[in-house]
Amino acid sequence: MAELKELNPKDHGNLKVAPNCAIKVAQKQHLINLKVNEIGHAMTSFPVFLTRVSDQSDWAISAITSFEIDSNLFVKDDAWQASYQPTGMQTYPFFLMNSPSEKGQFTMGIDETNPAFNTEDGQSLFEENDKATEYLSQVTAQLQNDIKNEIHSYRFMQKLDELGLIKPMDLLVFYNEGAVNTLKGLHTIDEEKLQTMDISAIDDLRTSGYLGPVYGLLMSIFQLNAMIKRHNEYGDLRRVGQVKLEAPKPSA
Repeated sequence: MAELKELNPKDHGNLKVAPNCAIKVAQKQHLINLKVNEIGHAMTSFPVFLTRVSDQSDWAISAITSFEIDSNLFVKDDAWQASYQPTGMQTYPFFLMNSPSEKGQFTMGIDETNPAFNTEDGQSLFEENDKATEYLSQVTAQLQNDIKNEIHSYRFMQKLDELGLIKPMDLLVFYNEGAVNTLKGLHTIDEEKLQTMDISAIDDLRTSGYLGPVYGLLMSIFQLNAMIKRHNEYGDLRRVGQVKLEAPKPSA
């Protein structure tokens, strides 16, 4: 990610956010990150899996939006087509950053070089009196709420890892022409292990608020069937016949 600068009316008072900037970015994303509180909403539109972040240490929750890299089946004619829009899209192009002036505090950060910002067209950020616009206030509130959701998501994935409930899977996409595309690095819930867990561990998941998201991850897999239909209507010219989840083959 580019260097973030703290948003302030002195330096950024004339900035506007270009229309549809989040959708323009999302149309090239076959994976979109979610937080644990979003799983219940996202499962109505997307298959949701766990993935590793780039340094291979922490887990992320990701909605699959396409069988092809650099594409998104839920963006058509510059419009978002799914019933649910992830919060990361709702708050783009703003991010939380560590406050440069208050230790241990967060503040709103932006990438000043991001083409989503301009001075002519879009949503204004500040009023003439340097007060945040209603649009900016709503985004700020969402980002502040996301601090709690980030912590909740981290603890959720830690608990799944601790209980050994995370199972790696490859997603095999079979095209009618005979080609096969494999999406690697996906993980889901080990349903067999979940069904044989001690009742006290299940109750711990329930009281922690994690049991619903666990079943949400499993149920979201059925959205793969809807994605096949969507792909064959809007996606790659090659039609998909079926998809299959398989355990990764051991490296040679």
